[in-house]
Amino acid sequence: MVDLKLKLGKKGYLIIPKLLREKYGFKEGSWVLVELREDGILLKPGKNIDDLKAFFKSHVKRLRSLNTKSPKPGELRGISLEEEFE
Repeated sequence: MVDLKLKLGKKGYLIIPKLLREKYGFKEGSWVLVELREDGILLKPGKNIDDLKAFFKSHVKRLRSLNTKSPKPGELRGISLEEEFE
C-alpha cells in the first residue's frame, strides 16, 4: 500500500490527486461520502443524484410492468426491498 501525505488548504480543502480521482471515480461536482473510523476517515465517491433518479425511474417502470393491480393491505408484509438497493 502506498501512503500519501497531502496538505490541507486554509479552509480545510484537500486536493485529491488526479490519478486517485480517476481510479476511484471522484468527479467534479459529485458527492463524497465521509465514513468516520476510529483511526481516521474514509472518503468514498457518492452516487450522482441523476444516476439515482434514473435507477428509481427504471425500478418503478419494471415494477409496474410486473403487476398492474395494487397490493391489498398486508399483502407485502413479507417482502423486503433491501436486496434491490445493494
